[in-house]
Amino acid sequence: MADAPDSKPPSTKGGLVAALRFLLPLGGDPAPTAGEVVPNMIRWIVPTGFVIGLAWAGTFRIAWKLFGETVGLRVVPSLIVVLIECLFTGALLAMGLARTSHVLTGRQPLRAEPDSLAPLSPVGTLFLCLTVICQYALILSIPAMQGWWPPPNDWRNTFNFMYPAPIYRPLILAPIWGRWGILLAAALGRSAHKADGMTVALNQAMSPGRLILHAIGPFALTAVYCSRGRNVLTGIIVGMLVFGVTYIISVTIARRGGGQTRQSLYAAGQIAQLTFLMTYRAFGRLIQG
Repeated sequence: MADAPDSKPPSTKGGLVAALRFLLPLGGDPAPTAGEVVPNMIRWIVPTGFVIGLAWAGTFRIAWKLFGETVGLRVVPSLIVVLIECLFTGALLAMGLARTSHVLTGRQPLRAEPDSLAPLSPVGTLFLCLTVICQYALILSIPAMQGWWPPPNDWRNTFNFMYPAPIYRPLILAPIWGRWGILLAAALGRSAHKADGMTVALNQAMSPGRLILHAIGPFALTAVYCSRGRNVLTGIIVGMLVFGVTYIISVTIARRGGGQTRQSLYAAGQIAQLTFLMTYRAFGRLIQG
């Protein structure tokens, strides 16, 4: 008689918990057996970004009602969203970009895994400050534009309840692209020599096919939220620009640093998130029509 297996396959709940520990500063190792849980964890990366986006939009809406506007700008609501992102939902992404820039420009060996507890160099501190400032400025500058909803004779009119006001749409989309950016970086090249087990397992599990599969959601939602009438190309162009910028920077970081590390994956997520916000603002007039 064959021996019973020593352990059961990781459950869906286990993959979700691992994804939350990987993306949020909850403390502890995301998974003691990374190779087993990562394939199940990957499916939760982008949905977690969607939930974070809903939290952004909900927080912004509540703060807007409580604090109002200042000279036509949502100063306090934007600040509260950035505080939540810096302190919890996106703390690892911002620090990942800062620590990656710290390693790639410092005197220590380029192929070392950035120490999450080591003090930042002046360059790393500068990157961290610029990240927070850029994110706040981009969210603050989102205009309360007149949006487009499918007309009564359009079959999409049935789903009008899923179309939030235009000012909330980039708040929902940005965290989604940020978390997908992590998967994009994991699919590029190899992991660094001193990368942790979770990074190695994620790098090995990602493939071009799996990356494209997880890109369907971000691209589709961006095409819908950035469209006007029958025009869906605007959202596709925005998504392609986010992909192109994140791809180029991630490849550059991986080549200079000798492969991907945990911090470089987070850095790619932060780059994708900022790139989306910048691109959305750049195409604002076209999206508004």
